[in-house]
Amino acid sequence: MTCAAVLEGFAGAGGLSEGLRMLGLGAALGWEVNGDACATARAAGHPRTRADVRTLDPDAFADAEGWVSGPPCPTYADSGKRTGRADYATVLDAVERLADSTEPRRTLDEVAAAVTDPRTALVLETLELALSLPGLRWLVAEQVPAVRRIWQEFAAELAAMHRWDTCTVLTLRADDFGAATRRTRVFLIATRGHTPALDALPYRARWDCDRFGAAPADRPPNPITPFPATTMAAALGWPPGRRINTRGSRTTAGGNEFSADGPAVSLTGNGARTWYRTDLGSVAGRLSDSQAGLLQTFPADYPWHGSRSSRFQRIADAVPPVMAAAVLGAATGRPWHDAVWDRLTEIYGTARPDVSHARLCTDRPATPQLDLFALPTPHERTAA
Repeated sequence: MTCAAVLEGFAGAGGLSEGLRMLGLGAALGWEVNGDACATARAAGHPRTRADVRTLDPDAFADAEGWVSGPPCPTYADSGKRTGRADYATVLDAVERLADSTEPRRTLDEVAAAVTDPRTALVLETLELALSLPGLRWLVAEQVPAVRRIWQEFAAELAAMHRWDTCTVLTLRADDFGAATRRTRVFLIATRGHTPALDALPYRARWDCDRFGAAPADRPPNPITPFPATTMAAALGWPPGRRINTRGSRTTAGGNEFSADGPAVSLTGNGARTWYRTDLGSVAGRLSDSQAGLLQTFPADYPWHGSRSSRFQRIADAVPPVMAAAVLGAATGRPWHDAVWDRLTEIYGTARPDVSHARLCTDRPATPQLDLFALPTPHERTAA
């Protein structure tokens, strides 16, 4: 694919871009406003236009086949101020207005003016571009779990009124893909002309809305284990028994430490930069940006730019590349298991089990393909 074939909005430092590259999909044309994120992505080989996605002209990208969107999450996330949750009803009400609007930019500006924090309304840009790019065949968007209901509203609108064939909202956790962090993300996946192969994804929750199918419905979780768990200690080459302090002397109901003998808790920009190994102390034991990136399944030499605070914010904002590759592969019908295994082996040294690919990914024995030329003819079956 050419760069123009896939557009990436709110592209950040490259989590979803890494997933595209792992699949061999080629480089997406990414739009991003943060200078450090653009510098990081470009240094890693991912194209970036430093611009507000709201200035993107859909007519200039009529040949785009894929739209990848990761709008900012601070107003919805548990680690943020949660003002987006207070304005949740406003955003939900705006979905239908936007989908029916003849002046989408004016509608978006009105919503941005009505909410407490303008960043809350940026999630609607995902829908606006999905409706405005005429050649789109697939869409992948991600956000924090609190946005699940908004993704469902998007999906229902796309399927019912805008000729998208399949729309699904999945809740996924990074450690289910072998990452050394428990980061949870909710993805909207929508396609035209093909049905995405989602059953091999270890989703924690699933909601489907098909253009020609039954009414929207939840599905039970898919508790397969295609990849082994990776502990924080194993990912960083530490001995067992180490503990991580997350809040200094401050304590919460959940405490201020966790064991590195399991996957790390989800990284946040303001939090992870102050984490430290308790046996080494608050200075020598602090995480480096390279270590934080490894937990998210970026290569150890990924070129993070900016101040320490900015680098950790870029890392925390990113989708773990192994999770990105799995979702993008499933959405576009491309094999993705090998790409994930290759990344886990490259950065963690994870050994791939010597078992059949199908058994590994479905938790069921592989069904052999029938040889049509070896099947008995109707005459032979009658004679038998």
